[in-house]
Amino acid sequence: MKDTVTLTGMVLVASPMKDYDKRVELLTKERGRISAFAQGARKPNSALSACTIPFTFGEFQLHEGRNANNISSGVIKNYFGDLAQDYDSLCYASYFSEMARHLSRENIEAGEELMLLYMTFRAIQAGKVKMPLIRRIYEFRLMMLCGEGLEIFECLHCGREDAYDVYFSEGGLVCGECADKSGLKKKEYYQHISKDVRYTLQYIATSSLQKLYSFNVSDNVMKELDKFMTRYLDRYLHHHFKSEEFLV
Repeated sequence: MKDTVTLTGMVLVASPMKDYDKRVELLTKERGRISAFAQGARKPNSALSACTIPFTFGEFQLHEGRNANNISSGVIKNYFGDLAQDYDSLCYASYFSEMARHLSRENIEAGEELMLLYMTFRAIQAGKVKMPLIRRIYEFRLMMLCGEGLEIFECLHCGREDAYDVYFSEGGLVCGECADKSGLKKKEYYQHISKDVRYTLQYIATSSLQKLYSFNVSDNVMKELDKFMTRYLDRYLHHHFKSEEFLV
């Protein structure tokens, strides 16, 4: 006999199966990333049609079988389908979902990851923060949640917190004096980190999700933040996302 469970989650992706069915991947609070089938969801009058559209947030009732999960019903709490009406919004939302799919794990609670994705989609809808900055905020906070955070409050080597010159090193930031001693400036990932970018990273790391997308930065800070995040992700993520190719 199948067990029934109710999970809170977001539809990350949906793909057609057979004539009228769908296969969906959900990011859930209770079980992390899971896949499930929605029988008849592609029929126009199906009760599962609306709740199995990508970027739909809600509660999903699943029958857990030995070999597969089947969605029996869903209650939509928030529908982000309007993101698909704008090309840039769709590209960024797809990228965020793809990143969540890659970094989340099956059968491991993902409440914080789910709410980060939810608040990120709300930030896209609000339109108050520029999309490239939303991207960098999401990436850095998600990497932290997945155990790839950096030491950004003190020097990795000496513990100094008030250094003016700070550099990106493996594992976090290093003050100028320690960077000279360790030969960091000869490394290919060496990068000076300005005070403004350091503060931005610290804010992203410690802010509540409700206040995470409440600021903007200057063009110069954004340029430096882009450079930092590119090197950081190249060094710690080692994965190419298809949807990233469409980001502006």
